[in-house]
Amino acid sequence: MKRSFLLMGGLLASAHTVTAAEGTPNSGWTLEEVVVTAERMGYGDSAPSAPPGWPPRSRKSQSIQALTRKLIEDQDLQNLTGALVNVSGVTPTSQAQTVLQPTLVRGFGVNYLIDGVPTYQLPQGAADPATLVNVARIEVAKGPTATLYGGGSGAPLSGIINLVSLDPTDKFAGNVALRGGSFDTWGGSADVNLPLGDVAAFRISGMAESGGSFIDHVTSDRRAFFPSLLLKMGDATRLVIRGRYNHLAQTEYTGLPYEIIQPTRLVDDDVFAGARDTPRTWVTNKGLSATLTHAFSSWLEGNVTVNRSTSEFAEWTTFPYGQIAGTIYNFGSTLLPSDSQKNYATATLAAKLGDAEFHQTLLVGVDYDHTKYYGAMYSNFAWATVDYANPLPAPAFGPTPPIFIEQDDRLSTVAVFAQDQIGLGDRLDLTLGVRWTQLKVRSDVGLAVTDESYDKVTPRVGAPYRLSDGVSLFAGYSQGFQGVVAGGFYGITPKPETSQSWEWGVKFHGLVPGLTGTASLYQLTRQNVLTSVPNTFFYSQAGEQRARGTELDLIYEPTSAVSVLFNYAYTDAKVTEDDAIPVGDRLRAVPKHSGRLAARYRFSGGGLAGLEIGAGVTAVSRRELTLPNTLSVGSSALVDAQVTFPIGPVKAGLSVTNLFGSGAYEPYQYFGGTYVTAIQPRSAYLTLRTQF
Repeated sequence: MKRSFLLMGGLLASAHTVTAAEGTPNSGWTLEEVVVTAERMGYGDSAPSAPPGWPPRSRKSQSIQALTRKLIEDQDLQNLTGALVNVSGVTPTSQAQTVLQPTLVRGFGVNYLIDGVPTYQLPQGAADPATLVNVARIEVAKGPTATLYGGGSGAPLSGIINLVSLDPTDKFAGNVALRGGSFDTWGGSADVNLPLGDVAAFRISGMAESGGSFIDHVTSDRRAFFPSLLLKMGDATRLVIRGRYNHLAQTEYTGLPYEIIQPTRLVDDDVFAGARDTPRTWVTNKGLSATLTHAFSSWLEGNVTVNRSTSEFAEWTTFPYGQIAGTIYNFGSTLLPSDSQKNYATATLAAKLGDAEFHQTLLVGVDYDHTKYYGAMYSNFAWATVDYANPLPAPAFGPTPPIFIEQDDRLSTVAVFAQDQIGLGDRLDLTLGVRWTQLKVRSDVGLAVTDESYDKVTPRVGAPYRLSDGVSLFAGYSQGFQGVVAGGFYGITPKPETSQSWEWGVKFHGLVPGLTGTASLYQLTRQNVLTSVPNTFFYSQAGEQRARGTELDLIYEPTSAVSVLFNYAYTDAKVTEDDAIPVGDRLRAVPKHSGRLAARYRFSGGGLAGLEIGAGVTAVSRRELTLPNTLSVGSSALVDAQVTFPIGPVKAGLSVTNLFGSGAYEPYQYFGGTYVTAIQPRSAYLTLRTQF
């Protein structure tokens, strides 16, 4: 075994003993802890240890939650939309909007990272991987994060979501699964890990699935595959090469205008209005990255990560944009293609210095990002008139609409960052960090060309304090900064968005055997927020928005047979300054109250050995449909259930969503209008999996 700093994908976990390659699935819902010193998303699945006299575990000055591979499989989670309800303060996008809308954390859109590498998100949800087949764990950092992370447009304004891949290991293993269920859903997945002697290992994961929907005429296809190669170049050096390909195609669905659903329902929830011969909206993401880690000594380690990624996107749709009378609406047709290409590199050097009374972990690094983006809009605003109550026979989509606007962007980012975590005795740590970012944005929209350069210093301060064994207090502050691109699409001359984030809380681990958790209070303020203008293609950028709240995340696993998860969030997210939007209006789609309770029991003996049963309930309060606030959609509580049981060498799993058939609605973002979609009705899926 080798004791070292672990720097993978640009993420720093502190000194711990590596017993297996990162990405090895965890055996429960709780991640075994690591000593986090420089706090660049310090997570690890292997059992950690630290030199005598160094700080104990759970010293992280922000709220970070992680969803393990075991939890993902127990709850039969297929995508981020389903998984992220297990984290407080997170508002996942609906699966029908995956490529168009981002997940919200504490009321604001979030940045996606894959193995620590930032993605480019235009459209905002296009970086969603569409599958969790290759995910070892999902890390959600909700507190101050802006010192160590960046990308094509600056430093994160709020939280980040990092997907950690299943990396190669030194043991031969694999599994194959078949899945089918409601709405003609059929698919399969496989994961194979192959050691190549003592110095290398190869792993490949993949999946393919197609299905219909409870919405009439809506279908989707997903496919993905992820090869990875581990090379050990001596005791001190390792190289991990990861490939990524995922493709999602689905019928574009524009939701239902709220006025034809409430207070009197005039049409069925599953109605599809528009051209049925419209090509499907699709997104394809490809990526290749390499991470080289070298331990120069027992106290000094370096890391270099390079990444090349591309994203191709095409949105085809016919859409409502104005009520004529009753259920009859004007409809337009549109094509929105885009293509982005990102080159990213980061290099870090970490040093661990000092003794038991005064010690520090110093991290310095540099990021470089160059992103090219092309987007266009082809639109026909007089395509047809459609009656939601009688959508058939449907008009044909017809020829591709005439071009409306084109945009060609170039983004170049250089950032230098440093962070020092200073240990003062065995109770108090002090984290000091700073990031300098230079961002150059050139945007060409027809005759409107902007060429701007921005510089920003974003600081971070944090302090965890151990009250006693198992209980730690923490506090943190940071600033964020991101450039706004595609201003021509939005009809604005963009200004960079900025943010200030405060967080205070308490962490506990082992105070009650089997109980881990975090309770936090926070305030996040953002300026120059990009906000959609209702019933238009355009956006505005004025004023200030703020989120305040409290969150609680708990996992209780007193034995290997029992896992219980509970979370709750109170989120007060609203407009605090604006020229056009009323001050005090709540941010759209963000519930004031939300929470989840989920449990799993595993039988280990007798005639029921191998049987596992689980259930959960997810509840949210009323949510606004638009900003400015005009209408809101009511609260909901959804129950899910799972059962798995062995059949010889095969494990069969049955999962049911919306067990009690709730008829609730949820917000649906389309051109800033008052649109909703019905929650997926009761649905059941059967998975057959064999491992080897």
